[in-house]
Amino acid sequence: MAGLALALLAGCASSPGRFPLRDPLWQDPDQAPFGPIPEEYVSPMVWDVGDQSVFYPLTRVFAVDPAGEALNVNALDEVPDSSWFTNRIGQRAMSPAEVALGPCAPGEDHVPTPWTVIGAKPNGANPGFLIKDASGKRHLVKFDGQVQGPRATTADVIVSKLYHAVGYTVPCNRIVFFERGQVTIGEGATSESSSGEEEPLTQAHLEEVYAKAQGLPDGRLRASASEFLEGKPIGPFTYQGRRSDDPNDVIEHQDRRELRGMRLLAAWTQHFDAREQNTLAMWIETGPGQGYVRHDVIDFGDCFGSVWEPPSLGRRLGHSHYVDLQETLDDWLTLGLRERPWDRARFGPSGKVFGYYDVKDFEPEAWKPGYPNPAFRRMSERDGAWMARILSSFSDDILSALVREGKMNDALLESELLRILKGRRERILERYLGKLSPLTRPELRRGTDAELCLRDLASASGLQPERARRYAVTVHTGAGPGTPLPGIKQVIGQRVCATLPRLPGASPQAPGYLVVDWVSQTEQREAEYPARVHLYDLGPGGLRVVGLERPGSFDPPRARP
Repeated sequence: MAGLALALLAGCASSPGRFPLRDPLWQDPDQAPFGPIPEEYVSPMVWDVGDQSVFYPLTRVFAVDPAGEALNVNALDEVPDSSWFTNRIGQRAMSPAEVALGPCAPGEDHVPTPWTVIGAKPNGANPGFLIKDASGKRHLVKFDGQVQGPRATTADVIVSKLYHAVGYTVPCNRIVFFERGQVTIGEGATSESSSGEEEPLTQAHLEEVYAKAQGLPDGRLRASASEFLEGKPIGPFTYQGRRSDDPNDVIEHQDRRELRGMRLLAAWTQHFDAREQNTLAMWIETGPGQGYVRHDVIDFGDCFGSVWEPPSLGRRLGHSHYVDLQETLDDWLTLGLRERPWDRARFGPSGKVFGYYDVKDFEPEAWKPGYPNPAFRRMSERDGAWMARILSSFSDDILSALVREGKMNDALLESELLRILKGRRERILERYLGKLSPLTRPELRRGTDAELCLRDLASASGLQPERARRYAVTVHTGAGPGTPLPGIKQVIGQRVCATLPRLPGASPQAPGYLVVDWVSQTEQREAEYPARVHLYDLGPGGLRVVGLERPGSFDPPRARP
């Protein structure tokens, strides 16, 4: 197959279109200060659920709405840093300790007591209260409930750190243990009643919360503490459209790659409640009356296998939307006789703790959140491959360090969660690193003027053995067929390198242009589509990388319009 791909790439091609001779964009200027502060956006949950689950799907039945590719992608097929996303583990090495720390400040691994409660919510699946700690910082303290052991608080902490390492802005979440005597009620504190009304907070309200908490043998209680985010909240952000009162918000949210690709991160962790109510737009003040909007993701307590009643609904999570018109139609057409993944769902070794969260029937491409997410549904193959490249950097050691952050103090639960995270990660990588090229980070090797190297994430992640990987490289200069290159070599760190030809007469004033197609393949498997690197030859100034494409075919490069 590699020979066939090489022959295709070496075929005749028209002059390739050129990337500009400039550095790829790595910083989106969407944090430019402006004023005044945008108005707060209120997102009624009932309306949002109905709109996304029923009204929007119905309006799309006869609509012509080609998704197209994401619009905020730089010349290297990556997402620049912005108010939405900051490149972390996908672009630089992170140690297990750094990932486990997440957004929390070094040395602050606890929430100092005593705590003063300033508000409470004793009702709902995850009751909790707002506190001010001994240092004056504010936190949202949430509890597990009595059904699934430490799952909810474990998920809130671990998944927030996963999202942070990927590149999203999240709160600092910690597992905390405390005694009732370390908690007092602040003056003027209120509680939310079952009807949603506020009433004065009393010790009875706190006892109602404590009754739903996981207790330790020594009398202490377990919870997760979510530190308040920096800035002023102005409501959630949406997964579609734009804010008309934010001049920096120029790309439709459903066309942002970091929101589209988030679908695979949600699928990995079973974050089925990934909706706009679990986001927060924050006004970051930069001066008097000036600032910008930062976009944060919050609340991960649904992850890792939330169990619902009735059980039939809980088994469907991840496989079907709450209201799924397509699944309903399929059931009607097949008279309900076809076996579905949720029909086979059973508790694993953890019992109710991680519920139906498992690897066996996990298909990344088919995963669905609770109700349709406008950005998730527009995820393209390239968006998914982008997220898979990032997730490939989460080593087993990193995942082990993250699981320990859950502080479950139970070897069976820790080993089971680690098994599931590793297995689902591998499923994602198998699906999204085996089609479009997993080669990335093109750079000229130090000490050379023409040796181009790329990192192979298929082998670097452990997905494919390095010894079984094969490569073919073809250089196109815009005239005639491409030229296959011999002498491809692997170097330390899962990088592959090849020495490129130099173009006669090239100079900074009259630069030459090269397009280099790399095809990678694992023995006994289909070849991946090429990684297409664009370079300028500046003569004495050497070569300069200006772009990387991942075409979805083996066709040779053609002219850009």
